Amino acid sequence: MAKLKVQIPGSNTITLSAAAADRLMDKGASDAALLYIYILSHSDEIDVEAASKRLHFTSDRLLAAIDVLSEIGLIGKPSTPSIPERSDEIPEYSQTDVAEHIGRDGDFKLLVSFCEQKLGRLLSTVDLQVLLGIYSWLGLPVDVICLLVTSCIDETKKKYGEGRVPTMRTIEKRAKIWMREGIMTAGRAEEYLRTLERQNADKTRIAALCRIFGRALAPTEDKYISEWLRLEIPDELIEAAYDKTVTNTGSLKWRYMDKILQVWFSEGVRSVSDIEKKDQPRASESTSDADVSAAERLRRLNRQNGLR
Repeated sequence: MAKLKVQIPGSNTITLSAAAADRLMDKGASDAALLYIYILSHSDEIDVEAASKRLHFTSDRLLAAIDVLSEIGLIGKPSTPSIPERSDEIPEYSQTDVAEHIGRDGDFKLLVSFCEQKLGRLLSTVDLQVLLGIYSWLGLPVDVICLLVTSCIDETKKKYGEGRVPTMRTIEKRAKIWMREGIMTAGRAEEYLRTLERQNADKTRIAALCRIFGRALAPTEDKYISEWLRLEIPDELIEAAYDKTVTNTGSLKWRYMDKILQVWFSEGVRSVSDIEKKDQPRASESTSDADVSAAERLRRLNRQNGLR
């Protein structure tokens, strides 16, 4: 477990000197003050994971507080140059942790009420522990978590119908994705959700061209359609490939249809008219071959009859 060794001038006791208090108050640094108290009570040593959990700080927030303490001279420069990136493996919070947060953190209490209202049920102890991890460990702001929960609920209803809601573990998985994607503000979350909505609308449109209606795409279906959208293959080509696939195989064969589209794309085909132009030379070649074959048969027949 990573530890940072810091030097505190003067007393090693947990007593906060008047001078230290003045420096903290002059700086207006509440995070630094909490961290300083933590350091005093832990023998001048910072256990990064334990400190983050105890103070409910993200790694960036903890690092900023260390910088402030160093700047105002309450600690020396840490012996470790940087704090490791925070893992998205959320620690297990106890019932006491949950109760303390609900009792002293108004934002978390409001978040709990919001989730219970949106999910239509009281959160279990495990649910509350997961929600606390999203809020405290992952560090997502309350407004971002509210957007996250709402989007998960909407997605579940579209996929499974009314009456179904996501589990808190499903919401936690999505929260980890948002954290890794850097979606840490309401504006960024709204932009992300608008992009997601456009992508889902595009997938629904392409699914309709493949005669898929009223159900969610299977993972393999989603993979193929996502790739066609990435390549920006026109709708008319997808419809033409579907028709060719069903005509040749009797049903929708995803691999067969994808092969047609990939070949067309690699050959620069971008419209149905391009397909027609591409097929025309083949028809000419076929006719030419037939003409040559007929002429050869005629020459043979003439030779057999003694004619030149």
